[in-house]
This record gives sequence, C-alpha cells and structure tokens, in this order.
Amino acid sequence: MATKLEAEPRKRGRRGALQVYDVLREEILWLRIAPGSALDELALAARFEVSRTPIREALLLLAGERLVTVLPNRTSIVAPFSLDNAGDYLDTALIISRAVARAAALSGRSEAARLHEQVRRVERAVRADDFEASLKRELEALRHLAELSGNIFLVKFFGEVLDSGIRMRVLHYFPNSTTEERRASVGRLEALHEAVLAGDAEESDRAIERMLLADFTIIIRSLEPRFGARMRLDRVGEGLGAL
Repeated sequence: MATKLEAEPRKRGRRGALQVYDVLREEILWLRIAPGSALDELALAARFEVSRTPIREALLLLAGERLVTVLPNRTSIVAPFSLDNAGDYLDTALIISRAVARAAALSGRSEAARLHEQVRRVERAVRADDFEASLKRELEALRHLAELSGNIFLVKFFGEVLDSGIRMRVLHYFPNSTTEERRASVGRLEALHEAVLAGDAEESDRAIERMLLADFTIIIRSLEPRFGARMRLDRVGEGLGAL
C-alpha cells in the first residue's frame, strides 16, 4: 500500500521533505531531540507517513546546516553540541547584531505599537517563567529589527546567527540565569526598541551590545567550576600509612 506522499507527484514529495525538515529542525534547535541521538530513517518515515526519500532529503538539508552528522556507515545522528567555536560565534553575533540595530534605527520604518507589543510579549513570558516562549518572543523581536532594515542579506544572515545560538542559550543561559537577570533583559530589549524608534543609530548599537554582553556573561558564567576550587586535595593519601 502506498504511503501518503508516494502516490503524489514529485513536487508533493519535495514539499514533504521540506515539511520533515522544518519539524526536525525545530526539534533539534530546541533540544527536543538530544545531541548525538540517532535518526532512524525507517522510524522517521513511519512517523511522518512518507517514504524514505523525503526523509533522506530532509536529513541532507539539516546536514548542510551542521545540525545533523552523517557517519561513515550512513547512519545519521543529531550533531553533538560543542563550544569549540563559541568565541567565533559570540564575535559574529555581536558584529551582525550591531549592524542590524543601526540599520533598523536608520530605516525610519519602525512602528511604536508593534515594538511595544513585542516587549510586552517577552515580559509576559518571562514573568510566567516560560523559558522557551520568552526566547521565541525575543527572537521574533530581533528578527523584526532585521526586517526593518530592508536588507535581505541582514535578514538572512542575522536569522542564521540567531538560530545558531538557540541550543547554547537553552543549555547555558536559562538554567543559569536568575529571575532578576531575566527580567532585566526585558528592560534592555525595551531600551533597544526605544533607541530604534528614536532613529538613534549610535544608541541602538550600544543598546544591543549591552543586551548581548549581559546574556553572554551568564553563558560564560555557566562554564565556571562549581566546586572543584573549594575541594581540599592536600590531605589525599594521609590514611595510606595505616594500611
């Protein structure tokens, strides 16, 4: 018996691959599928009710974004999360974010009602301690700034930078930030929006820099030793003489 997409034209199959890609990408970025998890083509085909061809196409697209790793035996796994290029990422995020903030301020396209509502949506999610919703709302607000610039390259590459930082923030920002720090982040987003509304490129630049550096400080803090420096190791072996 043919599956839902096997009996359809090739165009429908391609759409099926993109649908699978969209769902898996979301699940990988938000860690609903853990890094290193195997991605079984047969199981995925059964889940999405498609043949293995759209599954393979979706996995190849994800591999192109380095979200999936194809092993020599052709097994696919979710790419392990690594901080080996975290410094490069933080530099890139700062550079392109500052460009976006300045471009948005100079565009003259911002609308006060929309920017204020975006801040309120982030604030509601933060007050509800809904980490995922608060990050999604913040990402939406930042992507909107790129759209205000009217620059398709900023929209594309800024979107990629934001997506690349999701797993880092889920793993290292939210579990290690305090309630006060998360609420303070809403104030920094509001300050950014006010600068953009005022058309002040310099202050918009400074505002988004403050916003990102505050977040990065928490991420870096999450990597500090928690107890190793407080452990006394100078007495190890004292009891050996009694053996």
